[in-house]
Amino acid sequence: MRETVAVGVGVALLLVGGLAGCATSSSCRDYVALDTPEARAADASLVVDARVTATDRTADVDGVYRLHRAVVTDVRKGDAPSHALEVFAPSDQCTTGGQAVEYSDGDPLDEPGDYRLYLHEERAGLWRLIVPDAAERLD
Repeated sequence: MRETVAVGVGVALLLVGGLAGCATSSSCRDYVALDTPEARAADASLVVDARVTATDRTADVDGVYRLHRAVVTDVRKGDAPSHALEVFAPSDQCTTGGQAVEYSDGDPLDEPGDYRLYLHEERAGLWRLIVPDAAERLD
């Protein structure tokens, strides 16, 4: 009887420990180098020229990202669903859900200005750069 209880407690501890690990799991992405505008455009579902500004909003996508507002001035590829998009740059570092993300050289969209953005829709109404550096400064 004692062995059965000990085994049951051991299994329960393993399950709880495993579930706790899931709550703080890390995600590491290895991005393909898209070094030319042509390569970025080929991979993107939406390419726009836009005026980018910071917002006070965030989104948790395997890590907490600061969102930027991109007011579209020209559509180069695809169909922009609205005149203003919420966008973020994916991190080039490992991320953990619920934790603020970090970047090797800072968020490439932190400085307000005019950019060409190469995007994929992450989920309804939320767009991400196809790779961390898929934003070309236009001004």
